[in-house]
Amino acid sequence: MIYDINDKMPVKRLITCALQQVMACFVATILIPQICGVPIAPAMIGACLGTLIYQLCTRGQSPMFISSSGAFVAAVIGALALGGYTAVAIGGVIIGLLYCGVGYTIKRSGTAWLDKILSPAVIGPVVAVIGLNLATYIPVYFQVNGHYSLLGFGLGVLTMIIAACISHYGKGFIKNLPFLVAMLVTYIISVILTLCGVPLVDLSVFQNMRIIQIPDFAFLHYDFASFDWNLIPQLLLLFLPLGAVCIAEHISDHKALSAVIGTDLTKTPGLGLTLIGDGLASTAGIFLSCIPNTSYGESVGTTGFSKVCSKYVITLAAIIMGAAAIFGPLQAILVSMPSFALG
Repeated sequence: MIYDINDKMPVKRLITCALQQVMACFVATILIPQICGVPIAPAMIGACLGTLIYQLCTRGQSPMFISSSGAFVAAVIGALALGGYTAVAIGGVIIGLLYCGVGYTIKRSGTAWLDKILSPAVIGPVVAVIGLNLATYIPVYFQVNGHYSLLGFGLGVLTMIIAACISHYGKGFIKNLPFLVAMLVTYIISVILTLCGVPLVDLSVFQNMRIIQIPDFAFLHYDFASFDWNLIPQLLLLFLPLGAVCIAEHISDHKALSAVIGTDLTKTPGLGLTLIGDGLASTAGIFLSCIPNTSYGESVGTTGFSKVCSKYVITLAAIIMGAAAIFGPLQAILVSMPSFALG
């Protein structure tokens, strides 16, 4: 690592590294609420608050970005159909209790019992299935205006090549920012092509743009008075199995990040604290946006490429993600970024 967990850095480098983390995690953060049919901005604030909660729970010793969980999509859509926003909120409590319960048990009695239930032979296939399922979205990223495009594919591959070359051959300041530089280069090319008559960037998002936008939070729609409490067993069946799967994903992500940064996060700060932090982050995300949160492989990949794992970068990235949800110009730039550059 060029910058380790507790290392500070110049402000300029801190801001750019944090922005790189945001852009790497942005696609999935906004994709999940779109699939579930709920507003995007609250999910971005949910990712912000979730990451900050996670950082507090882990005492800033686990540089992981926390954001929208794709694994819970089916549960969220099912709960919305059963009992609306209120049902999803109860699902959030179920997730939080499961994670915190497992995390507390690990803190009290270690991980030997969990290793027997979720051995590498179990975690490996589970994470592989999640990854293969998410891989089906890759061709969608190369679409231009809803259609598959060789131009979109070419620019997407160009983005990847630029990022790889900067990571391998870059020197000094630019070596920390392979993803950010690659995406910005592709964005500039796409804007130029758009102005020349090839519509790659949706510039309409900058029209009628408001400086400050107030999100429509999920908790504003709760109605516990008319909620049918007989639905609790169905909600347990929706959220508990997926919660167990996501615990396996959580362990895998943290072992991967441990290998990248050279610090075993399952021991320091410990798997108990990371699970508790993830569970509370998920509950907070659901209360704000109906979308639970999870650890992000995109964040791990960005850390590996940039060789920067400073907790200050992750914390600032969370703040930027939250600011983008209410600050119109920043959100417009992120939303207008072509999917082939981000994907």
